[in-house]
Amino acid sequence: MTATENSSENLVQLGQAIAAYISTLPPADREATSRELSRFARWIGADVPVRRLTPTDIGRYQEGFPVSSVDLNLRLEPVKIFLTQLKTKKVTDINLGAQVRLRRTTSQRSNNSRPEAETVPMTEEGFAALKVELERLEKDVRPKVTQELTKAAADKDFRENAPYDAAKQQLSQVQGRINDIRSMLSAADIRTADSDEFVDLGMTVVLKDLSENEDISFTVVGQGEVNVREGRISGNSPLGHALMNRRPGDIVEVSTPSGTQTYRVETIQRRRTAGAAAS
Repeated sequence: MTATENSSENLVQLGQAIAAYISTLPPADREATSRELSRFARWIGADVPVRRLTPTDIGRYQEGFPVSSVDLNLRLEPVKIFLTQLKTKKVTDINLGAQVRLRRTTSQRSNNSRPEAETVPMTEEGFAALKVELERLEKDVRPKVTQELTKAAADKDFRENAPYDAAKQQLSQVQGRINDIRSMLSAADIRTADSDEFVDLGMTVVLKDLSENEDISFTVVGQGEVNVREGRISGNSPLGHALMNRRPGDIVEVSTPSGTQTYRVETIQRRRTAGAAAS
């Protein structure tokens, strides 16, 4: 192999490697495999060179899956096979597929019916925001709080050590948030609004409050984006859920503690991304 060929191979990005791999699969296997490898690429970063992948990356990806009724093998097995193939093709120096740990369950082998994988609907912006928050928590916040806890622990008298108790509680909260974000990212189902005809995640909706005769505006979003003060409501909230798949002119009733609120959908518009706004 020439130096130029070797340099070119080193620059192969994860997204490119996945696309090439998917093209070699039987048509019947492509959809399911593509879905799970796309999830893997979103987590790692599609533009990351495959030779920079590490066992730590693979381990962190697995840690993010919710420990619930989800059949992890349905998601992890395509990743394991793909990573093993990279080693077979000498795209990577080590077999990262060996880092993917599949569950061994005899009951699932004897039962043909498999549970649906639990997903967390969100927009691309929400997914990106969660990744930024996770990086900040892991690289900045957690080390700082851990340092404060270590410093407070130097005082051997824990009975009235308020700084120690506060740091310990804060570290628990930070780690809890990290675990939550990992779970959401690994279960993310990225939604893209393809039409302006009905309400979906990422759509800005202008409503007419029929009882107050005034217009209000909301953007329906997924996990990682909710901010009520900025008018971003969850698609799982009572109002957000009631608005999903509605069209302009539809009447929407929402039950609240103070009674039933009635709205009319006036307009809907796809939210403009930062890139679109700049162009």
